[in-house]
Amino acid sequence: MIEKNKYKFVAAVTFLFLVPFLVLSRHFIYGAGELQKKDTLRYLELRTLTGAGIISDVLNLNYSLSRITAWKPSSGAAGIKAELQRRVKENPFIYSELALLGASGTELARYSAEKSVKTRLDYSKSPAFSEAKQSRGPAGAVEYGDYTPPALVLSEPLLKSAGTPEYYLAGRLSLAYLGEVVRLMGKNSSGNFGLVDGGGQIIADSMSTSIVRPGLKAPPEVVKMLSVAGNREADNFSSEVYFRGRVYLASVSAVGGTKWWVYEIMDSADIPARRSSFWAKRVVLSGVLLIIIFGFLTYKLARRWLIDGAAGGGL
Repeated sequence: MIEKNKYKFVAAVTFLFLVPFLVLSRHFIYGAGELQKKDTLRYLELRTLTGAGIISDVLNLNYSLSRITAWKPSSGAAGIKAELQRRVKENPFIYSELALLGASGTELARYSAEKSVKTRLDYSKSPAFSEAKQSRGPAGAVEYGDYTPPALVLSEPLLKSAGTPEYYLAGRLSLAYLGEVVRLMGKNSSGNFGLVDGGGQIIADSMSTSIVRPGLKAPPEVVKMLSVAGNREADNFSSEVYFRGRVYLASVSAVGGTKWWVYEIMDSADIPARRSSFWAKRVVLSGVLLIIIFGFLTYKLARRWLIDGAAGGGL
């Protein structure tokens, strides 16, 4: 009878201490998970902000006609043509094609890298030229080809002293190099890291979906984030996104001087820290084992002090 009551006593003591401990443990594990989400969002925000800065630098160094327009040849149009030809020969992997246009859009010269341009573009009818002519400033748009990497179509005026454009520089600049930079930055991503234009089309991404389907629209979760960031007029935004019953963590950051955005998105179930969060469950499991051990110790002490003590006249 005593042996039977022993286990009842241990079970009762263990249960009394285990219930409040498990309630507190549930809050502990939930809180640890929320902290992991917040830390991951901060990490994604840091990655996209850094990526946006790097891409902005790459664009300024390699994808700007301002470096050419800043150079003022002494021989007028002839000097400009020579400079354009030199640029294309020096860096054909970026300068797929450069052209010199007159004030009305008449083509004065065109220089193409060998076999890099499959279709002939009328720059005077391109949206980039129309915008540059209207704003008297640089303008550009992304061109997506079925069998070639995306290209940046640019137009930039060369201004006279009175402020009226005398010439326009136009060209196709291959974004293949920029795509490799994006894929390199997203190499260690737990989800998908990419770059989208102002319309939400993927220019490059770490999963190479833009290579398989050029001009592909960004995932709906990213488009939703871009819409929220635009409405808030924020340069960066990070948040949880709920889509089709799943929770995603996403961050977007604007690329300075452009309408482009860098994004990174991942499924919350793939949080690296969560896979290593067994320590929290291990703490709870250790607590449960200690409570069970304390239940047996409580029985031993109760038997020694209450039963054996009473039999020996100790009470």
